[in-house]
Amino acid sequence: MAILGVLKEHEAHGYELKKQMAELAGGSGGVSFGSLYPALNRLELAGAVRMIDHARPRLVGPMTGAISGELAALRHQRKSATSEQKSGRRNEKRNRKVYGITEKGETRLRELLVNADPSDDRAFHVQVAFCRFLEPVARLGLFERRRAHLTTELAKRRQPSDAPTTDPYLRSLKERDITTLTDDLGWLDELTRITQEQLLPAVPQPVVTPTGGTHP
Repeated sequence: MAILGVLKEHEAHGYELKKQMAELAGGSGGVSFGSLYPALNRLELAGAVRMIDHARPRLVGPMTGAISGELAALRHQRKSATSEQKSGRRNEKRNRKVYGITEKGETRLRELLVNADPSDDRAFHVQVAFCRFLEPVARLGLFERRRAHLTTELAKRRQPSDAPTTDPYLRSLKERDITTLTDDLGWLDELTRITQEQLLPAVPQPVVTPTGGTHP
């Protein structure tokens, strides 16, 4: 879901994908190249992404038949080769394989955004990051499913324990869970409010006439 979401925004090579996915993780860890490239291969085999090679082919001019022309061409090739060696990393980046999303990949992204497990915290983080690619009604459904899960979890945390603990650290962990869940529910309420406003019809503004009057 994260790979397709990033590629929906723009084409990217592996390093760019890894960097942006780490930012999406919000400090909870990113993805290794050992996981990223196999995932890209699976998506490519499924037709969800395509690989684009932006490497620049070396241009070799035709033989001129004139000694002066051949020498000039030879000097140019040597100069180009030296320049490439000096800018090795730049050329390596230029020749990296770039990935882009396909129409099938966009369909798959929507399926993942709508159907991800509402109890998966990391998945929901990615869902929110790319929910703008869904229509508002689908976004509301996503938030409602997450809210139902969090409400159930909050009720569990608030249930009195059969064996109350006297350990202040264990008690503080439970209190922290309750606070976190309560804050997340408040955040969901804000996301829902923002999305509901997008469904409201635009209110026509009054038109001011030259005489100073207004028309609705």
